[in-house]
Amino acid sequence: MKLKAARNTLAGLVLAATSGVALADFTNGPNPYAAGYGFDTPQEASWGGWTRGTGDTLWAEWDTFIDRSYGTSSDRTAAADVGSYGATNVNIGWNPNTFPTGTGNLYSFSVTSVFNVSLTDTTPIAGPVRAVLQTEGWGVDIDLASVTLNGVSATAAANTFNGVVTGTPVGDADVIQRYFYWDLAAAPTAYNFSFAGAGHSLSLTQVAVDVAALPVPEPETYAMLMAGLGLMGAVARRRRKA
Repeated sequence: MKLKAARNTLAGLVLAATSGVALADFTNGPNPYAAGYGFDTPQEASWGGWTRGTGDTLWAEWDTFIDRSYGTSSDRTAAADVGSYGATNVNIGWNPNTFPTGTGNLYSFSVTSVFNVSLTDTTPIAGPVRAVLQTEGWGVDIDLASVTLNGVSATAAANTFNGVVTGTPVGDADVIQRYFYWDLAAAPTAYNFSFAGAGHSLSLTQVAVDVAALPVPEPETYAMLMAGLGLMGAVARRRRKA
């Protein structure tokens, strides 16, 4: 496994300079996008097919949850420290007795942590969209039944990495990475993701949100589909006659 190293930071800076959209800065340990780990950019993901920072897309990402821009240590919200695109009012919030640790993770040893990720589309996307939430936690898993977008359960979800990583700021850590996505018939103006730990002592280390318009099949695609269905019907009729 590849843990945080100077070359990971350099790679992130190069990508930011060339694409205009940064990836995680990996403050909290492993590079979640490195080979063998579970985070993907939409351009490479099985659930994706678009590029961050282009056209009808939204993006927001957190690697640490200590946000000085809100001005007070007691404020329980943090802006996207890695960056965002196409959205305003971007923040993550958490419940009382969950707190940012010295390494920038969100953690509670006494209560089940509840998180709310919210962002508002600056220019609402026309038509259906796919919204994706990627999470990384240490020690305790997410309560899968708690994960919603605007109160709706995910269309699909997967565990993309689960294993012990050595050399993190807290030593060896059981790292769990997941994605959840929602296919929505119409794009909402505001996206409010909510999820909770399966119990206390979940250490939330990474969150990424991606949204894009779902592709509409081209007329040629429809024509090919109809031709294929017609061929299948003809074969079936011949078999029945035989």
